[in-house]
Amino acid sequence: MNVNLPDFHDLDTALAAVGAHMGAAESQGLLCGLVSARADADAAHWIAQVLEDAEPKGDPARTAVELLAATWQETLSGLEDSNLGLALLLPDDAVTLPERAVALGQWCQGFLYGVGQADQGKLPEQVREVVLSLADIARIDSENTEEADEDAYAELVEFVRVAALLVREHLLPAARGGPVDIRLPSQGPGSTLH
Repeated sequence: MNVNLPDFHDLDTALAAVGAHMGAAESQGLLCGLVSARADADAAHWIAQVLEDAEPKGDPARTAVELLAATWQETLSGLEDSNLGLALLLPDDAVTLPERAVALGQWCQGFLYGVGQADQGKLPEQVREVVLSLADIARIDSENTEEADEDAYAELVEFVRVAALLVREHLLPAARGGPVDIRLPSQGPGSTLH
């Protein structure tokens, strides 16, 4: 897995410091969605979207842009990794499970928004199914995750990670140099977290 991503808390704090309406999880989800659906996606366009309506000035702006640039590079490396090494930018285990679940939902919101920006026409059946599952996960709220357990959350994170790779593979198979057999984990998103 890609372990060189910026720290979730650092990026989230940097984005809040410049008044961005998008946090760390949603911004990486947007990035993954954009580069999965558009061959012409670039870092500058993505950073502009993340910072849209923000007021980035001075050192806080420099910090935010540097962390976003590192997130772009490391996420792209993970998406293009032949070993499927994409790592999701989510809070670590020290954060409560409800907060981590909400961040995962925000990641999915960003991903869906990114995929939705491309003119894909009719999506392949497998991609449509994945998009519907991610839309369900995007609706997670902290009130409905109190009884969820760590194992269910971990399975859901792995489902989302593999789903993002699968969508990219189906929409832009040439991005990885040809088709790769990517399969969703047998445990799809259950109802324990939403």
